[in-house]
Amino acid sequence: MSKIESRRNREIDSAAATGKWSEVSRLLEQPFQNLERKGRKYGLSSLNSLTVTEGKTTELIDFIDDDTYNPEKDLLRKERSEYLDKALQKLSEDDLHIFLEVALKGTSALQLTKETSYKSHKTIQRHYEKAVLFLQKELKDYF
Repeated sequence: MSKIESRRNREIDSAAATGKWSEVSRLLEQPFQNLERKGRKYGLSSLNSLTVTEGKTTELIDFIDDDTYNPEKDLLRKERSEYLDKALQKLSEDDLHIFLEVALKGTSALQLTKETSYKSHKTIQRHYEKAVLFLQKELKDYF
């Protein structure tokens, strides 16, 4: 037992002997309060902490998705993947390449001018924007 714990235990015994129960309660809660203070210092939060959304009080843990197997969710995920694949196949080869490079890899338009037949980064940006608009239109019912 550390010096701090020993001292706290002596103070608890002394407060209990004199009937100062609020002091006993305060001393017993001290380790928990210290942990809470340390958690706040590092920006930690309990999953049981309450939050208010849309006028309802809810615990944070209720926002975490349950990852147990769900056949319905699996089917919906497969259907969305199929729709996405079909929509991507409708793009031209250059537009698909530009879209995937920018969206997934974060490649700059300037870098893509070296990889494609387009010589202007503005042309690359227009093709990317055109592909995004096309995919939004194609997939608006599924996402």
